[in-house]
Amino acid sequence: MKMMKMVMSAAVMAVSVVGCGGQSADEVVPASIQAELTDGNKFFGSDTLKGALISANASSLAGLSIEGKGSSVGEGCVRTGSGTFCSGRQQTLAPMSREFKSTATACAGGTASGGTGRDAACCPGEKSNIIGLDSVNAYVKSDNGLTNITKANLANIYFSNNGACWTDWSQVPGSTRTGTIVKYRRDDLSGTTEVFKEKVGGGSSATFCSDVIVITDGAATNPLPCTASDSATVCIGKLTASYPTAIGYSGDPASFSGSLVVPPATTPTAVANLKLSVDGIAPTAANVRLLLTNPASAYPLSRPLFLNENVNFTKDPKEQTLYDWVYSNKSSFQNILTGQGFIACSTTGALRCGGAANDGRGAGLCKGN
Repeated sequence: MKMMKMVMSAAVMAVSVVGCGGQSADEVVPASIQAELTDGNKFFGSDTLKGALISANASSLAGLSIEGKGSSVGEGCVRTGSGTFCSGRQQTLAPMSREFKSTATACAGGTASGGTGRDAACCPGEKSNIIGLDSVNAYVKSDNGLTNITKANLANIYFSNNGACWTDWSQVPGSTRTGTIVKYRRDDLSGTTEVFKEKVGGGSSATFCSDVIVITDGAATNPLPCTASDSATVCIGKLTASYPTAIGYSGDPASFSGSLVVPPATTPTAVANLKLSVDGIAPTAANVRLLLTNPASAYPLSRPLFLNENVNFTKDPKEQTLYDWVYSNKSSFQNILTGQGFIACSTTGALRCGGAANDGRGAGLCKGN
């Protein structure tokens, strides 16, 4: 695995390691420290945004291999490494479905600081670039009979904090189903899981019930009708569209309507899933967009989406190509996002998501300081 390459000019007299606690006057971060991607140009980040980034990569001719695997993986690859995926900082960009946060992937020499909520926090140079909006949805099969669920009842299904861990659909108000609730979730590397735990489970320490089935990005072990090439998002869409007692949470691209071979059948059957309203508020574009203007009235599981970066480092040329294309072709990129079910920040122009230039760059917590 390739790591970071350093190209330093004679003008750079000294470089010291920068920790998240800030840098002293004699610490210099030269712009010529450049990220170098792994062999194969693997580019990690949000599984929710994987499909959109594959399309943007193809349109920009950047030549990246978009891997997904989760926001925590992308964040780690921008910081100090992320387990088996990257053993050191090798990316300068990361598509993420949540803010930067203080975790085990925090900056070298210290911990990230300066944020609130979900331990959101910034390392030196990090910039939160909002590119659009999304709703984390609770999905059920379209004929489940349930159309609305409260956050409290979602918590009763998914989390053991209050000791509930409902197991049968007869316990769920509004459902016409009976039988064992088959529960699916994203894995712990997922930014979607972190948002779900914060907004439904009460915080990052929430504990999932023992009967919740974990779906992993691109895993051959995921249940049928998922395939090994399916992202976790797509897999949860297929599962909740296919099985009448299933429930799962994921972002907008998990919406599914089509035909699948659902075991034990051998021929395709028309199936579809349904996004539930939460606390009586539907996950419509208008209701999600209220997150930016009137959060108290927004769909309760609304969230921003990010193409985050660290401006203290020079991007790998392939990352730079992708980045330049996104912000030079904002309408085309937004069309990719909305075509996959995500929600534009504004109806008045592409990527109008706030920040100094109102193109979303620096519109989140981290400002590139």
